[in-house]
Amino acid sequence: MNKKYSRFRLVKKPLTAITDNEEIRKSDFPFSKLLKESKYPVRALRYWWLHCIIKDEMKDKLGVVTIVDVGCDTGIIKRFIPPVKNSRWIGLDIITTRAGLEVASYDELYQCDFNVNLPLEDDSAEIVICSHVLEHLPRPEFTMGELARILKPGGMLLVGVPIAPQIIAHFRQNQMQEQLENGKRKMGQHVQMFDVKRLKKLAEDKGLKIEFTAGTAMIRKKGSRLENSAAWIRFNQIWAAVFPSLSQELCLQIRKPL
Repeated sequence: MNKKYSRFRLVKKPLTAITDNEEIRKSDFPFSKLLKESKYPVRALRYWWLHCIIKDEMKDKLGVVTIVDVGCDTGIIKRFIPPVKNSRWIGLDIITTRAGLEVASYDELYQCDFNVNLPLEDDSAEIVICSHVLEHLPRPEFTMGELARILKPGGMLLVGVPIAPQIIAHFRQNQMQEQLENGKRKMGQHVQMFDVKRLKKLAEDKGLKIEFTAGTAMIRKKGSRLENSAAWIRFNQIWAAVFPSLSQELCLQIRKPL
């Protein structure tokens, strides 16, 4: 299986998973009041695209599908995504006692360090989510190898990270390294800066195939009235698809070959 999808794929997807999402309007959902008051908060797009891709993926699945949420934090991804029929969710995080995590109701939950081997068997998951985790890790190459290891042949990996043009990313990476060395930055904060080329190489070096790449949004202005306009969101998505290196975040759909 080695499909290729248009970079404008997400622009065609309905935004109802945001507007009709009762979960994100709940008082205990980890969105600020400002985000909850917006009809289309740009921040929600990093979870919305995961929902869209997983929904498509599940159409052809038979039996129980194991979904691994790497860096599950407070369970925000699982809570945002409407219940997925015939799915079994496994949450992984270095801290599994965060307030509100129990609301997400993972089928299994493991405390683990992503800088060492993950506590899962080889070829054990059909879908692996790694959203805004790699930028916090000292060895993203090692972690990508672990994600590839636990993924079943034919399985899908979904990755989201902050992104920058190559020259800027290289400068920021060197700056972060210097800050780590002189104690001005601590491990657990952002310690990696990615450009599109580096991220693709990270996956391809582990034998994985890129199926889809696009930015989530070009401009994010929290609390702006523009976040009540679907046209503004679509404009953002189109430009982020055309110029992914200039978008705020990059999303990738990756496949482990059969």
